[in-house]
Amino acid sequence: MTGEKIPEGTMVQNITKSKFLDLNCGNSQQILDDVKKYINKFDCPEMMLDLSKLNILDAAKVMVLSSAYHYKKYPEGKVKCRVASDSVTGLVSSFITKNLEVIE
Repeated sequence: MTGEKIPEGTMVQNITKSKFLDLNCGNSQQILDDVKKYINKFDCPEMMLDLSKLNILDAAKVMVLSSAYHYKKYPEGKVKCRVASDSVTGLVSSFITKNLEVIE
């Protein structure tokens, strides 16, 4: 970046520091809105989300819905999510999410 100030809560695609999408807010609905915007704006057949700071229910919600939004644009794509515990995996396992991979 060239000295531009980025408004707080803005998504930043930062490939050099991390491959995970940086979502700077704690509200699951805002995170989902940011994920939708990211999918629409960027070419991202493989997307990585760090949801390790979310509680189990919010992480599961974001994972399943992000997977659905991503699948709509990239049916052969992959969404990889970092979560805090394997309890989240148990919650989302009953959903059919062929493009979702959980990373602990």
